[in-house]
Amino acid sequence: MAARTVATTDTLETFRTTFNSLSSTDIGDVATLTTTATNVVGAINEVAATVTTAFKIADDTSTQQTISSGDVLRISSGSNITATVSATDTITVALNSTISGLTSVSATTVTDGTASLNSGSLTSVVNVTGSGTANFTTDIQVNSVSVATKPFAIAQAVALG
Repeated sequence: MAARTVATTDTLETFRTTFNSLSSTDIGDVATLTTTATNVVGAINEVAATVTTAFKIADDTSTQQTISSGDVLRISSGSNITATVSATDTITVALNSTISGLTSVSATTVTDGTASLNSGSLTSVVNVTGSGTANFTTDIQVNSVSVATKPFAIAQAVALG
């Protein structure tokens, strides 16, 4: 918007056309307002009352942070968590498909695709590999056939000669 000035030497006609151009060019026609206001100041106040320039976010402990106009809300990824922003106005927070660094897991059933741990019982085991000692307090079966323990196998070999 250019500064409008009328010199003391200008005619009344120059003053009239300069003044009239303020509303038609610089301010605009009040009849074209899309608000319910009847003047420019009222329209600005009406729009300002409906525009939110800030919002708040809160965590599980009710700690709040105000996000003001011009601020950027950042969702941080972390250990085993990925945050991805996409159109339109979407943030996806996901658990990584490979989890590492956990010190404990609490669940009724834990399944990894090859075995399930349900209420302390290991079921649906596809393959077990490892080293060290495994202690079992009950019968071990492979394809519904009991597998002899080493002490029993030794005793059986001695008895059968």
